[in-house]
Amino acid sequence: MLEIGFIFAFIGRQLGRVLTLAFNWATILLFGRVPQDRQLYLSGMALTALLWPIVLAGIAFPSLATFLLGFFTVPDWAKPWVRLVMLVLAIVLPLVNGALSARLPEKGLRPRGRALVTTILRGYPNSLALFVVLVWMMVVAPLGQIRALLRRWEAAHVPIAVKPGRYDVVVRDLAGALERADIGVMRRRAHWAYELPGKVLAVLGGETVRALVPAELAELVGDGFEMTLHPMDLSLVGHKRTLAHARAAIVRELTFTEAYQTWSKEAQAIEDRLIKAARGEDDLDAIGNELNERDFDFEEWEILYRLLLQVRLRVSATGTDALETVDELKPALRERVVAAVRVLAGQSNGH
Repeated sequence: MLEIGFIFAFIGRQLGRVLTLAFNWATILLFGRVPQDRQLYLSGMALTALLWPIVLAGIAFPSLATFLLGFFTVPDWAKPWVRLVMLVLAIVLPLVNGALSARLPEKGLRPRGRALVTTILRGYPNSLALFVVLVWMMVVAPLGQIRALLRRWEAAHVPIAVKPGRYDVVVRDLAGALERADIGVMRRRAHWAYELPGKVLAVLGGETVRALVPAELAELVGDGFEMTLHPMDLSLVGHKRTLAHARAAIVRELTFTEAYQTWSKEAQAIEDRLIKAARGEDDLDAIGNELNERDFDFEEWEILYRLLLQVRLRVSATGTDALETVDELKPALRERVVAAVRVLAGQSNGH
């Protein structure tokens, strides 16, 4: 019983992280990068997106509504109004979602007038898109974890946000990083179940979103190792030792490829500056000062701090952030003998 409980607890922790990543990715596609001080609006949008289909199902199937209401204590005087309230919620919840999305841009860029009305009405397709992404990942993520457990593999997730239009570049960079770590991989198309959320977002999100969703998701597969590259997440499974080496190689490469590892607009702006600093186009000390002055949550601060250290190593005298540096090649024996003779000859001539 303890082992089963441990398995479900493990899957639950992983599922929570996957859902967070999936929601972050979906909102970035639909609404762009969201400043840190407006993350609360995203929480409200997630809540409305999850509640709306449940309310619709309760209206369509009264027995389901009765079952759900069994979890709450409804006063007798309110029972005649329950169905009416559900009808109102079915209309209002997507509009609330749309109204919250209108608050996401900077103050001067928020929609007004007719554009505001359009944004609010887009709450209907956006709510459906967010719901499908979250619920589908609730189904797919545990199945992936169970599959890894059955094969006695370990699983890991690395949160990322692939920059628009740069998906193939990231796949190529990560494949190269794995090859350099002596982990041979080949690319293949991911299972259709992993592609479905992106397809739904592309259909419901319009032309802008379709341009951001990759045509197909890629997997990098090797001996005892598999990695699926989602636009919002790297899903890795494999043997413990291989997975550890692969994750180390990937995390080093992510700093310098076309993907963000943070999720707020302010943190991603610092990531952009770090990339410029790696090319000698920005000042690392100034970036470090900004990192100290900004009020990031600890997880984002920790990521940015690690990225800063990686860039410092990359631009240092060693020119690498690898754990091992290649020793300089020793000159051949003949060259060393000739050099020694020249030194001795110079000393005998009084030099």
